[in-house]
Amino acid sequence: MTKILLTYYSHDGQTAKISHHLAGRLRARRLDVDEVDVKHAPPPAGYDVVVAGDSIRLGRHSRALTRYLRRHREALGRLPVALFQVSMTSAQHDAEHDAESDRLLARLLDRTGLRPRCTAAFAGALRYTHYGWVTQRVMRSIARREGNATDMTSDHEYTDWRVVEAFAVEVESLASADETRSAAS
Repeated sequence: MTKILLTYYSHDGQTAKISHHLAGRLRARRLDVDEVDVKHAPPPAGYDVVVAGDSIRLGRHSRALTRYLRRHREALGRLPVALFQVSMTSAQHDAEHDAESDRLLARLLDRTGLRPRCTAAFAGALRYTHYGWVTQRVMRSIARREGNATDMTSDHEYTDWRVVEAFAVEVESLASADETRSAAS
């Protein structure tokens, strides 16, 4: 059976929510998934597939996931890897926002040397009820400029779960291809 490491970094909780959804989907397909916050993630040795997810904050990927990918670059280079990023940049679907999302991904790949087999960019959430006073106002200002929700009395989720499901299918394909390679060996 293919063993999958699903590791993620989540700042405000949406990346964790997406990771939990992916793990559940993969387990429902009878795949062996270890889902671990990157702060506690084991080395990728012993896994057949690695899925890494990160939240983008202030136009940057997290230090925690970037360090993990750099530290394990050699081992990850020998495995099928899938990568997803979560940000409000991906809530807008136009040339400018898509280019920014692609630029953020390219910068992470350049910094880490990672060459994933599949990638995805998911829209995040505005979790106003979880933010501090200053962060609420900064996020509302950005949301207003971008045309997103500004009601700070509730949270607003922008994740398109159909896109998450499509990514889960891609990860399943990586796992199936790995099982086929293992059986042929």
